[in-house]
Amino acid sequence: MDNWKAIAYLLAFGQGFVLSLSLIVKGIKRKRASLFLGLILLVLSQELLNAWAMQLHYHSRPDAIPFWNLQSYLLLPIATWFFVQLTTEPDYVFKPLHRFFFLPVAAEVAIRCVWQGYRRFTGIDLPSLLENPVWFFITEILPIIGMIAVLAVYAYKLRDFQAGWKKQAAGYDLKTFFRFYGLFGFLVLLTFLWIAGVVLEWPVFFGIEVLLALCLFGVGYMGYISPEFFMLPSLPKEKPAERPDFGRFDDQSELQRLRETFTHGHLHTRSGLTLDDLAAHLGLPPRYISYLINTYFNTNFSGFVNSFRVEEVIKKLADPDEQHKTILGLAFDAGFSSKSTFNQVFKQHTGKSPSQFLLVQK
Repeated sequence: MDNWKAIAYLLAFGQGFVLSLSLIVKGIKRKRASLFLGLILLVLSQELLNAWAMQLHYHSRPDAIPFWNLQSYLLLPIATWFFVQLTTEPDYVFKPLHRFFFLPVAAEVAIRCVWQGYRRFTGIDLPSLLENPVWFFITEILPIIGMIAVLAVYAYKLRDFQAGWKKQAAGYDLKTFFRFYGLFGFLVLLTFLWIAGVVLEWPVFFGIEVLLALCLFGVGYMGYISPEFFMLPSLPKEKPAERPDFGRFDDQSELQRLRETFTHGHLHTRSGLTLDDLAAHLGLPPRYISYLINTYFNTNFSGFVNSFRVEEVIKKLADPDEQHKTILGLAFDAGFSSKSTFNQVFKQHTGKSPSQFLLVQK
């Protein structure tokens, strides 16, 4: 029985590891949310590999490769935090400075590797790092506290979004419910079992392993096939933003500059354009630009930019010089970063899917 479990864990690890690397590469190239979903799956895949090793008593072998030293639970709450921010805040940007949040992870892995290497090459039987109460707290208890805090913020954001969603009488079927709460529910259950096993010392580790093997890859494949699946759609604001301190600006003059930036400067074709990028380009406060867009265009920043991108695609569809390109190629040229986002925005803007629009044009 144990051999079958070991084989199942090893196969599950292999599948999860490949999937996590694919998401990480995809996230580095284009979609940051995929990067952090990949890091989450990487930690969980490593846990399955560790479960395989325990089934075969691999850790005690003299020739064992100490892969477990590369595992850090500290990575899980950090990656989850940035994933939550990127999927719930439309204008959130992962900045280079944010990389410093991962220094504790690198430090833990480095200390583990040095400790293991020193034991192996000197032959000195050093105690396990986990026997040190400070180390145990930092590497085992602190990640749990971090996950509880991150999931509390995630729950707060989901609650506010659901309230706005229902207030606008938007459709709320089973697929929508799973889209909003599927990953959250999985992480909550995982954290509960984690607390039960580490803090309460309940015999739940087999349950954790089964949960990872069964649920991990469904979530991962959804994120790989459609990075937008777990991203909350933007809700339009009900009323214009307040204008507390913008008296020094001339709205009409700045509106003209704003329009020309997109109509002539084609700033919308820049993939991943953020409100801060636009503010820096125009030399205006981000809050003032939000005020202009909300007040005079009755939409938010994402809706404003995407309307120019859709118009750009429609314009090029009628251009003979662009006929050699696919509609998805035109969408990427216009600044869209994924097929799913383009299809959703295009239908909202025109009332038709891209394929339906093409049929009408023909």
